[in-house]
Amino acid sequence: MYFLLLAAEEADAEGTANPILPTTNELLWGAIAFAALYFLMRYVLLPPVQRIMNDRAATIQADRDAADLARSQAASASSELDDQLAGVRAEAAAIIDQARAEAEAERQRLVARAEREVTAMKEIAETEIARDREEAVAALRPQVEQLAVGAASKIMNRQITLDAARPVVNRHLDNPN
Repeated sequence: MYFLLLAAEEADAEGTANPILPTTNELLWGAIAFAALYFLMRYVLLPPVQRIMNDRAATIQADRDAADLARSQAASASSELDDQLAGVRAEAAAIIDQARAEAEAERQRLVARAEREVTAMKEIAETEIARDREEAVAALRPQVEQLAVGAASKIMNRQITLDAARPVVNRHLDNPN
């Protein structure tokens, strides 16, 4: 600025006016206007803008903090839910294992009962078979004795009496092996 004042004074001394260089009067009013505008901007207009910017930065930071808190709470809730879910799964597995054990015990009880029934039925059947065999042998004994004596008589070419052959026939009929 000093140089501008110096150049303006030289132009006044010579008596010719430089159209590019402002006059001293213009320089003075320009400096006053610049200073007024500077103080107006610096102390009147800029502080509300800075306050709004600081408030906005504080709001953004508060929102970030809230988001971080929400994220950590969500993670905590998620881990808590996972823990609860693991507990429920373990409980469900225990219930299923207990049900399987009870089903296996019931199956074994039913198999044992069925085996007892089969064994009893088998014993009854064997008893009935033995009784029916004895009845069949008793019913067929006279006919078998007659056939055996007849066959022996033919094979030996002599007459064999039933009373003579009865002990041998009865021994073979009583012990078939």
